[in-house]
Amino acid sequence: MESIGEREILRFFPGGDTLIPMGGINPMTIYNTLYVIAFLLAMMWLASRRLTQVPGRAQVMLELFVRGFDDLVSASLELPTRSENRKFFPLIISLFCFLLISNFMGFLPTSLFEEPTADLNTTLAMGLLGAFIATYCAVRVKGIGGYIHELLGPLWSQEGAAGGALIAGKLSALFFFPLNIIGELAKIVSISFRLFGNILGGAIIIVVVSSLTYNFLTPIGLNLFFGFFVGTVQAFVFTMLTLTYLSVGIK
Repeated sequence: MESIGEREILRFFPGGDTLIPMGGINPMTIYNTLYVIAFLLAMMWLASRRLTQVPGRAQVMLELFVRGFDDLVSASLELPTRSENRKFFPLIISLFCFLLISNFMGFLPTSLFEEPTADLNTTLAMGLLGAFIATYCAVRVKGIGGYIHELLGPLWSQEGAAGGALIAGKLSALFFFPLNIIGELAKIVSISFRLFGNILGGAIIIVVVSSLTYNFLTPIGLNLFFGFFVGTVQAFVFTMLTLTYLSVGIK
């Protein structure tokens, strides 16, 4: 196994004695995350300084991209005014761009770059961030009491209940509350592991195929599929799930 890239595969898993000198922290993940952030900041600066009233082809494409996400956020949240929907627009489009560029990092033909999203720490952090923002917005809209009532289940929230209905509501809360808490935690686990598994799995497949062919046949098709197609799809899915959690929380 060592001859076909065991070290290349194990490098995706934090905690190795020689692979990860900082213990459970992967320095490559930190460096590549900073590279992605720097790249996005540079691209935003370049794009904003060349805007004109008569747009060229590049500006038209950029405006279509921004307008598409603006419409997507408004259609998903369905808040009363456009300005209220646009409060969440920077979060959603920034999340998508960050994940998209992160997923594309593995396509670069050098060992200096890796996908930050192939590290569970990155995807779990993004999942926790989305869940925290969704919960915060839900508490702001419904109040802490209303949010807790939702976790206690539908029977608990019945107004004017008395007698047997009141007892049934309290008993149902004992059943619904832990299930709803598990459901909230499951959102974080699901969204994080989905992205992590797809990106890591694609990277491992590329390494194995390259090693089996002794790097004589570069798997360009696999790189295109896992690097660009799967990377784009998974970035969009992660972003849409975060947007859905926000929509459910504020409605």
